[in-house]
Amino acid sequence: MKRVLFSDGKEVGEIFDWTQRSDPPAYKTFLGKTVLMTPANTECTFTSPKPVNRRAKLSIVEDDNVSFELEILKVTHGTKIVARIKKTTD
Repeated sequence: MKRVLFSDGKEVGEIFDWTQRSDPPAYKTFLGKTVLMTPANTECTFTSPKPVNRRAKLSIVEDDNVSFELEILKVTHGTKIVARIKKTTD
């Protein structure tokens, strides 16, 4: 699968070491009412071919048809990125 990283609309290059993790939403019952405690969370980690700015708006296009909009959580050494997937478009 080919995944291409875009930073503020400009192509950065193909990413390496893609991993994705999903946490289901957590609900709790208080006084007979069910309340959402933590929403569903989908995180990904990958390595960028070039350093990325922490404030950049990142998106990934997978196989020219699926795109992910990302919210950066952590950047290590400018290229190792941990991000939350905000939106997925087919």
